[in-house]
Amino acid sequence: MGFRENLRKIINSRYGGVAYKFAKDVKIPNSYINEILSGKRRWNEDILIKIASTLNLSPYQLVADEPLVPYSELSKFEGEPSEYWEKIKIFPDAMSLGPGVEISGIPPEDYVLFPKKFLPRGYASDPDRIVAFKTRGVSMKPTIMPDSYIWVDRKDIEPREGQIYVFWLEKTSEVTIKRLIKVSRGRYCIIDGDNRNEDDRKTEEL
Repeated sequence: MGFRENLRKIINSRYGGVAYKFAKDVKIPNSYINEILSGKRRWNEDILIKIASTLNLSPYQLVADEPLVPYSELSKFEGEPSEYWEKIKIFPDAMSLGPGVEISGIPPEDYVLFPKKFLPRGYASDPDRIVAFKTRGVSMKPTIMPDSYIWVDRKDIEPREGQIYVFWLEKTSEVTIKRLIKVSRGRYCIIDGDNRNEDDRKTEEL
């Protein structure tokens, strides 16, 4: 699920499926809510925080596919945590995470837990395929918030327009997380951040 699906679930469970009651409660125009639900309008961080605050929820709960569970409570899941979760390495330096780079000998900074059901086929034979690192900057808000841990599939390098990738910028030797907007016959690509806030966009080169 995502934001729209979670919104529909809340409207159905708390408001009997009546969107205008929900809109009135969160003080957002009903037409705006309907456009978000239909996919005609993109939601933003302000909307996310306003709804979460009104409904007394964490913003994470509105966008998450899985419930947010503290590490100390993982034993509450059916079976042992090791049957449900996979430990994914966290690296401080994203430059070393590209495809073809041998990272098995690089010590990770730490580990985060990842639901096994979302791991790609064949992951067990390549335990360094999925890795994690911490984001910086605001260019991907509200899709990815600053200082979030993200997971990267090091073998998923097939360009698909509209998807989010980690890019290596050759001219500056930097790594950036952006959405792939357009690919032109393999000659060049256009990438951009999800943040539409004008003040934020002035602080970062997108």
